[in-house]
Amino acid sequence: MREHASDADRFGVPAENIQAAERRNTDYKPQRTPINLRVPTRKEVRQLPRDELAPLLIGWMEHSPIEIVPSRGQIQLVIEVLQQRPDVADVAPLINMCRNYSSDS
Repeated sequence: MREHASDADRFGVPAENIQAAERRNTDYKPQRTPINLRVPTRKEVRQLPRDELAPLLIGWMEHSPIEIVPSRGQIQLVIEVLQQRPDVADVAPLINMCRNYSSDS
C-alpha cells in the first residue's frame, strides 16, 4: 500500500520546530522527566495499538518543549483521526484524554 503524504503529516508541526526542539534539548542538562521530541504522525494515530499510542500522545502533550507542544486545534485533529479508527470504542479513553487536554490548555 502506498503511503500518502498526509500519513507522514505530524498534525501541522513543522520540521523546523522539531529541529529547534532537538537543538534545545542538547543545550539542557538531563532532567528527571525526559523531554519528548517525538510528534506522532497521522498514520501512527490511525494505526498504532492503544497501548503504544497512549504514551506517545501523553509525551507529546505533557513533556514536549514549547516548539512542539500541541495546540487545541492539533489535538482536535488527533481526535478526528482517532474517531475514524475501526477500534474507536477501544481508543475512547484516548479520545477523552485528548478532550480533557484541549479543554485545559
